[in-house]
Amino acid sequence: MEMTFGKYKGKTIKEVYRRNPSYFSWMKDNGMSNKPEYQEFIVTIPYEHPERFEWEVDIRSEYQCWKCKNIMNIFLMFNPEIENELRSGYPIISDLAYNKPKSLIPFAKEYGVHLEERYSKVTQSMYVMHICPHCKMHQGDNYVVEDNEQKTDLVRRMRIVFDNGIWREIR
Repeated sequence: MEMTFGKYKGKTIKEVYRRNPSYFSWMKDNGMSNKPEYQEFIVTIPYEHPERFEWEVDIRSEYQCWKCKNIMNIFLMFNPEIENELRSGYPIISDLAYNKPKSLIPFAKEYGVHLEERYSKVTQSMYVMHICPHCKMHQGDNYVVEDNEQKTDLVRRMRIVFDNGIWREIR
């Protein structure tokens, strides 16, 4: 999508973000968050550059491992700019399925969630996924964060940001 107004008229959203990422903050601060250009920005760029944006996180318990059937915690991420009506119920659909950055692994561990980069036969790629702490079996994002049909309990909800090489909670 191309910008239809202002000094970046005719430039793509990605090109404008690459040149001047604060332009979209300016748009939001000036009441332009309903423009198609801003809406396109919030549904594409954060997923391509997750470490440059704030995220909302739910730590949920009572997820059952598909292999050993033991209970484990899961780590779900949400773009705070987008309304997600399935966030509180189930099935749960989380953002950043298949493209969580490796930098989240130590942060999630602090909250009792085991993430690891592993190979998936389904996607034929490596990505950061949940690992059962009991049997060490990977839990593909298809089941955990894209199509979770299990009823889980919210343990903690927080907003996080990547700052100076680490994820931290925003208080």
